[in-house]
Formats: sequence, structure tokens, C-alpha cells
Amino acid sequence: MPQLFFTDLSTLRQSVTVDGVVHRLSVDEVAAAEKLNLVDGMPFILGDDDSYDHDLNRFFRACPTLGVRSPNSLRAYGWDILIWMRFLAERRDNRALWAADRHDVAAFHAARRLALPPARISAASWNRSVAALDKLYRWALEEGMIAKSPFTYRQSWRRTNGGGAIAVAANVATERGARTRDIRFLSLDRYLLFREIGLRGRLPDGSEDPTWQGRNSERNALFAELLVTTGLRLQEAASLLWIEFPRTEPVGALRSRSFRLAPAIAKGSKGREIRLPERVLKRLHEYAALERTNVLMRLSQPRNRSIEHPIRVVSHDRGRLLLEKDTVRARVDVLAPRERSRLVWAETSEPLCLWLAEGARPMPPAAWEVVFRRASVRCRRFGIDLDVTPHMMRHTFAVHMLSLLVREQIGWVLDERRSHIGAAHRRLIGDPLLKLQRLLGHSRIESTHIYLDCMEESQEMIDAAVEAWELRVNAGGPL
Repeated sequence: MPQLFFTDLSTLRQSVTVDGVVHRLSVDEVAAAEKLNLVDGMPFILGDDDSYDHDLNRFFRACPTLGVRSPNSLRAYGWDILIWMRFLAERRDNRALWAADRHDVAAFHAARRLALPPARISAASWNRSVAALDKLYRWALEEGMIAKSPFTYRQSWRRTNGGGAIAVAANVATERGARTRDIRFLSLDRYLLFREIGLRGRLPDGSEDPTWQGRNSERNALFAELLVTTGLRLQEAASLLWIEFPRTEPVGALRSRSFRLAPAIAKGSKGREIRLPERVLKRLHEYAALERTNVLMRLSQPRNRSIEHPIRVVSHDRGRLLLEKDTVRARVDVLAPRERSRLVWAETSEPLCLWLAEGARPMPPAAWEVVFRRASVRCRRFGIDLDVTPHMMRHTFAVHMLSLLVREQIGWVLDERRSHIGAAHRRLIGDPLLKLQRLLGHSRIESTHIYLDCMEESQEMIDAAVEAWELRVNAGGPL
């Protein structure tokens, strides 16, 4: 069966033992590999005979120029294509990837969507795999590798930002109206329970738990606070560098500051402005001065100097880094998450990443998943039914922020003496969604629409809106 692998550049200089024999690449072989511009984390697939399909793996290398830049998206594409290849091999008489036709697609749909549980996948998962395969075969057509795609297309129209429409070829294998995963978010009360009991290790009555042995309570609680107050994705928050945060005191009575998220760590390489509350920024400074510094003090022990292949930084000035043995400064905002995790100060070997684990190693996203999972388990031990993930913090931010923005807009609309309900309604719904879209970094407004359904579940917000509306109607004032 074909196998999926991911490029790991850190292994170029490592040795491998096979049948008792140690193998290591020569200096010339390592240098030749580095000249190939290999990308860390890039997927590649080997055939069941360990053969390397140059065209298929050339597609993976082309993905960043085809709009697929997120490491997570690349991994998902790799798995979806692997499943398709295995299906062709097992169920379609070992048909080659580039020889697939519409009958193979129909059989694949039957196997994935019409099979009995648990083999059946959701419509959303099916659409994701179709998107990956559609991208693959469109690319193969453009490259002249195939004469016809195995998919069938119909013409549809897509609105543009300017209000017009353009014709697009829509893949008919995509299931329309497929529901994405249910949005899971927390009420403020339940978030506070999770933070205090699960992450900080307190008891339900708010007192200290004498049996609590967590060593990074404040770090973990602060990370959750950053997520829930900014809407950052896990990868984005985990990749932040301490040097990126403002050091100056707040000006005037501002309660938040604008913070530029680097494109290289944002989904789709879409950098954006986020609002960072002064309260959270102050706590970040406290974390850096106390808990983070304590971790760095233990870095002096040789066993803790464990960052593999560090990128040594000599100095930092205005968003640019001067690297050791280099004369040109590198821009911070172009450094990808993997590169950021390797940044250390040349003089002290201290990591530049904000969030540090024991041993002064940067906290990877997977480690934060474990932190939240353990915190949820602790909450359930006290009878609090919570199963919280870092991404739920982003949903929690989005739902509550949209609710607050709509409330603010309701007040604005009702205060305006307008007679045209259509214009008021557009401003009521359109503006808050656009604001939230910018805060979350969504490429399309449709991605932000999912939070409208969640907002409808917030009865308190609905009651407030209805009450304000009823007061206006009963007063006989203009709409």
C-alpha cells in the first residue's frame, strides 16, 4: 500500500541504524539536499514498492503557489490523496492515480458516503477530500499530464467584492448544503470554571487545592486568556515571539492596543490586526518577568540546551533580526512557525519563543492540546462536564464578540431616526460580521456566517434585542 511521509529537515544530519549498520549522509549529500529547497513538513507519498512518483510529489511542492499554504492543510491534502490512492489500488483493480475516471469517483462516493457506519464519513469530510482531489487533477490538467479530469463540472456564479459576479466551474461531486462541524463554545461562566479549576488548579469554591501539583498554572491560564480575548488560532498564538510585543506603557486611557499578526504564522499567510487588551498585555509582561524567566534560569544546565539546529540571533531592531554569520537582517514577519521555534539568542542560547516548556523548549501546538485535555479531565473529576480544546477559545471569542457587536449596532440603529428598514437591517447585520471577519482573519465572509446560528442560541442577547425593538415599536417612534 502507498505510504505518506513528511519532510523533516532536522534528520539530514542524523544517523540511522539498519540491521546493526549505522548509516549517515555525507557532507556533500547533505549540501546537495539543502540545495533542493526542500520544505520542512512537506508531505510526500511512496508507492507500495517504495517508488517515488515525481509528478505527484511535484504537486505537493506546488501547493503553496496554488493557495494551499497552511501546514495543516497540506497534511490534510496528503491524507486525502493517500486514501484515494489506496481505494484505487484495493477496490478499483490497482488503477493508477492518473488513469482515474468518473466511474472511480462514483465508486469512491459509494464507499465513503453510502457505506454503513463506522465506515461512512460526513458530508463535510467528503467535501474536503473532493477539494484536495479537485486541486490535484486541475493541476494535472494544466500540466498536460492528463487529458480529462475524473470529475464533472457545472457552471455557477460567484459574487465578487465589488458586487458583481464571475462564472466558475463547480465540481458536482461536492455535496451542497453540507453542514460543517458544530461550533462548540463556552459561556463566560463555564470558561471561568475551566480556567480557574482546570488550568489554575483551584477548587470549585475558589480556594487553593493543596493537592495541586501543576507547575505552569499561570502560563496555561494566560495562554487561554490570550486565545479567548483575541480569537487567535492555536498555531498563531503558539508561534508568537516575545520580541513582537510592545514594551511601552499604554498611552492615555486605551483599554487595548493594535497588534499586527505576522502573515507567516497566520492561516493562508493572511496577516491581520488584532486588538490586544492592556490587561492581557500586562499579564504577559508579568509572565515573562517571573515564570518564563525562572524557566530560562534553568537553561544554564547543559542538558537543557536541547533545541536542535538553532537559528542564532545576534540582535533585533524594528522587526528585523541579525542572524549569526550573516550580514543581512531577516524580517520577523516572514519566519514560519518551525523557524521561530529554532530562534535563540546567540549569546545566551535563550529561545525567542514566548511560550516555554520545561527545559526552556518552545511549547508546540500539540502540547497545548494536551494541557487543555488534562484541564478538562480535572474539571470532570469535580462534576463539571467540560471537554475544551484550544480552538474552542476562538469560537468562544467569535460568538461573544459578534453578540456584543450586534448589540452595539442595535443601539446605533435604534438611535438613528431612519425610515428605511432595509438600510438599517443591512447595517445591523453586515457591519458586525465584517468586523468579526477582520478580527478572525477569515478570507470569505461565508466563514463568519456560521457564528450567526450560535448567536441565536444566546437567549440573553435575543431578549435584549427584542426588548429594545418592542420599546421602539410601542413608543411609535420611527424605525
